[in-house]
Amino acid sequence: MRLKIWHKMIIGISIPSLIVILGGLLAYEYLNDVKKRQGFVQLADRLTEQVLEVRRNEKNFLLHKDAVYYKFFQEAADSFNNSVNDISAETTEEIGKEDFLQFRQAAQTYSRLIYDLYVHYQKETDIVEKVREEGRKLETLVATGRHAEELSTSFILHLRLLEKNYMLFRDKSSFNNLDAAVLQIKNLAPSCIECAPYVKAVGNLFVVNKKSDSLINELQIVGSNLEEIVNKVSERERQKVNSFVALTQHYLLMALAMLCISGPLIIYKTSAYIVAPIIRLAEITRKISEGDLKLRAPIREHDETYLLAESFNTMLDHLQLTHESLEKSLDLLREKQEQLVEAKKLASIGTLASGVAHELNNPLNNIYTTAQRLIKKSGEECPVYIKTGLADIFGQSMRVKKIVGDLLEFARGREPQFRAVNLKDLITGAHKQLANSVYAETVGFTLNSSAGDIIVNADPEQLEQVFINLFNNAIEAMSGEGSLSVEALQKNDLVTIKVTDTGKGMSRETIEKIFEPFFTTKDKGTGLGLAIVFNIIQKHYGHISVESDEGRGTTFTITLPKEIT
Repeated sequence: MRLKIWHKMIIGISIPSLIVILGGLLAYEYLNDVKKRQGFVQLADRLTEQVLEVRRNEKNFLLHKDAVYYKFFQEAADSFNNSVNDISAETTEEIGKEDFLQFRQAAQTYSRLIYDLYVHYQKETDIVEKVREEGRKLETLVATGRHAEELSTSFILHLRLLEKNYMLFRDKSSFNNLDAAVLQIKNLAPSCIECAPYVKAVGNLFVVNKKSDSLINELQIVGSNLEEIVNKVSERERQKVNSFVALTQHYLLMALAMLCISGPLIIYKTSAYIVAPIIRLAEITRKISEGDLKLRAPIREHDETYLLAESFNTMLDHLQLTHESLEKSLDLLREKQEQLVEAKKLASIGTLASGVAHELNNPLNNIYTTAQRLIKKSGEECPVYIKTGLADIFGQSMRVKKIVGDLLEFARGREPQFRAVNLKDLITGAHKQLANSVYAETVGFTLNSSAGDIIVNADPEQLEQVFINLFNNAIEAMSGEGSLSVEALQKNDLVTIKVTDTGKGMSRETIEKIFEPFFTTKDKGTGLGLAIVFNIIQKHYGHISVESDEGRGTTFTITLPKEIT
């Protein structure tokens, strides 16, 4: 409805009447809520009584352990479960769906534990009878004199007394006494074959009693949980009732206060509503002129200022769309330009690296082969300085061969050949390849046990190269003292591998450049190791990041998809 200014004046007069009506409606609504919540409180109290009845039958059953009290216990639990199941979905939603879900789950667990404990008590009874039967056989054996010399009538009688004490008290002291006596019989087992059944029966009794204690403890925990949930629901509903009563009083007082003060304010507010649209439009115009194009003139009044504000906002919408389109185009242009520059840079580096590597490879192989042959043919009469020089030439040629190999690997960058790979085997194999490293034996290595259950779809040779490079960097960073740990975890369709060392760490500036080609902080090396690692992970549709603090070690985190389609 489009209101003119004089329409607002008429509406302003009706405000006090609307305040009174609104206050009455709110009070009526809250009183209905109070009535409904009282029903929820009664429901919670009824459930509380049933839980207490179930817990009482639980104590009787644990005391007597027979079928009669199990029947009483089961009937009380069934009655309680029926009451819980009879609660409607609407009531469950109102009181607390999550609490009732936990409540039903706890009730089902409780019923299951009741049956499990009863079955276990029957099994325990059979084992107790077996222990008594074997004990009587031992007594008969001693009485007839056909027994080991170390056994005596007094020892067997004392053993049976300890047995009865344990069955009666089942405390730590009686358990230790009986266990010590049984241990003495075990020591006689080679010469007392008749003792073995008794020892076995007592062992079974220890096991079944331990299981019974575990079931009792679990049953009591679940029962306590039931009490806690139902008490929480009951207390919360009482608090809601009190809250609704307080809110009803509060809204009634507010309606009365607003009615008392609305009269003097009607004239002031009416005049303010007439002038307010014009003032707001002027303020919005001023802010937009300062460059904030997201602001809009609020269209609150459908009076003479409506058409002006509507046209003004339409103009601003078109202006903002044009501005946003230009911003997006500019951002996209910048992004594409950066990608183009980076692609050209990497292509140039790859071409240069490939050319240099191929040019160096043939003469380098000649130097390496010649040095190797001279070392083998040099005899004892060969001067030491010549042997030293040849060894140096051979070692340096090996170093250059590795550099050339890194250059070729970086330049070629072949596509991965994906197949199923056991992650634990791959990581372990990569670590074994560093066994001849200077510091490999003095650096501790750990791999979490769950890695053996993870199968990833990857190129095993490329992924092995990733771990060899990371392990080698970590070992060099620790200089022979520290530990290297690998943790592999699988979550949903992603596999996360963390490689952590306790080395000297890296600065923030180094972390920002660590994956750039030819960047290195070491006196030797090409700076291509981590660049190759980065490229391999990207070709596996994964991600690699690094976290490090100077003096506290470094962690490389690799995230890979488990399956690649």
